[in-house]
Order: sequence, then C-alpha cells, then structure tokens
Amino acid sequence: MLSLKSNDVATHEAYKKACRAMAPMIKEKTPFCAFADVHLPESSGKEHPHKLFLAVGPKNVITPLLQHLKGAKKLLASGFCSLEKGKIELVVHERKLEPALVKSHAAIFKDIFGREVLLSAGGDDNEHQPGAAHAAEPAHPAPPVAPHPAAAAPAANIPQHPKLTQAALHWDGTKTMVDGRVKELVRAVKSHYSAHGPDLLKEIDKSMLKIDATLAKLDHRLTNSLKAAASVSGPAHEAEIKKTRAIVEEFKHIVKSERLIAHIDQNPFGVKTNLQASLMESLTKAEQLMV
Repeated sequence: MLSLKSNDVATHEAYKKACRAMAPMIKEKTPFCAFADVHLPESSGKEHPHKLFLAVGPKNVITPLLQHLKGAKKLLASGFCSLEKGKIELVVHERKLEPALVKSHAAIFKDIFGREVLLSAGGDDNEHQPGAAHAAEPAHPAPPVAPHPAAAAPAANIPQHPKLTQAALHWDGTKTMVDGRVKELVRAVKSHYSAHGPDLLKEIDKSMLKIDATLAKLDHRLTNSLKAAASVSGPAHEAEIKKTRAIVEEFKHIVKSERLIAHIDQNPFGVKTNLQASLMESLTKAEQLMV
C-alpha cells in the first residue's frame, strides 16, 4: 500500500524526499488526507511549519504518525488522489478542503511533490460530505420575503471578494515556500564549509542575516491589504484596492531590483531556489485577481 511511513515524517527533508518518490507511483483511488498546521522538524533542529499538510495514505495510517509532531494537526479532509496527465488530482470524500487553500499552496506542493496538485471540481461538493442533507423543495414555494434592512448589510470582515482572499493565501504560501528554500540553501552552504571551522560558519550566519533583511521588505502589508479589500465593497473597496496595487508595485520593484535575490537564485550549491520567478508569479497573480 502506497503511504507515508514513520521515518518519512522524521524531518521535513525526509517528508519531501518520500513525497517526490511516491508521486509517480500514485494510481487511481490512492488514499490521501490533509491536515491543518503540522510542524515538521528540520535536520537543523528548527521547526518547518506546514499550514496545509498533505499526506499520501489512508487516514488510519497517517494520523498516528503525527503524534510526535507539533502544531494543531487538525484533520481537514480525506479522500482519494490519482495521477492525471502528470498532475496529482485530489477528490475529497470526507469533510471539506477549501479550493482557495489548495491553490494558495500550489508552489509549495510543486516543490514537495515535484508535480502540480489540483483539487478536483467534483471533489469539494456537499454531496461528498457525510451527513450533508439535501432538503426537498416544497410543492408550492413560499413567496419571497424581503430581508430586514439590518440583515441585508454584509457582516464586517466577511469576504465580499473571495478572489482577493485567494490572492492573500497564495502570497502567504509563496512566502512560506521562499523561507523554506532559503533555509535549504543555508544548510547546503554550511554543509559545504563544515570542515572550515566554527568561525567561518558564524560569518555565514551573518551573511544570511542580509538575506533575511532583504526578504523582510516583502512583509505582511500585502496580505493585510488584500484581506481588507476582500471584506468591503463600494468606495471603501476601491480605496483599499488602490493601496494594494501600490504595495504590489513596491514589492515587484524590490524583487526585480534587489541583486541579492538574483544572487541567491544563481547559487553554486545545487539548491534551486527560484525565488525571483516564484515571487513575481505570486505578485502577478494578485494583480490579476484584483481586476
């Protein structure tokens, strides 16, 4: 049976290696399950958070593997996956998996599985959810009732523009992926120079602080502004969209002009970071979803 095993969740690196090895072997109706907030340890000892943790294997096998890991480890959904035209397609049969959440992790899944991961259009309907009731329509429908004025107004912070919420999730996912690739590069650099003594490793740590400072310029403002624009309509929405566009332009300029980002992508240590392209793709997607 194709499934993750205990040693596959010992570290983030082991998880990624196992997922890449299993991806080509996925067949029709291979079971999977998805969890929210799972923290895998890295080989360096630090924690690697997974806002959406996707595991190949049945729920009763995967769930016990998470007992030694940190995070909420909340089961979001389970179902079956298949390999369709080189892409991993998920069909949910129990609970629910938000399409926007899956899309926001597209770049992360591509990095982990080496393939695109898609949620089937038929895999997230209520008909797949246990206990989902379908009320029968009355023979003589009641006449429409005008809503109370107070009920007609949308509640605060409820997304009125779900595409903007999707853009915010995608940007968060891209940032998480970028952080993971930078950490992978740091490990590769330290491994390469491990025989040169602790003093050189300290200098490497100092150099890496420059990377952190550069990426810190791509801060939480974009996520906050996208979510704010998603929750309002009318003039307030237009005003927030204007702010969001300005932030996107600022971030695109940083990604294009910061030589350190390009330098990281050209590293000679065998780590394919692809930071510039990934960040630009996410910013462009945010622009497109604002239309």
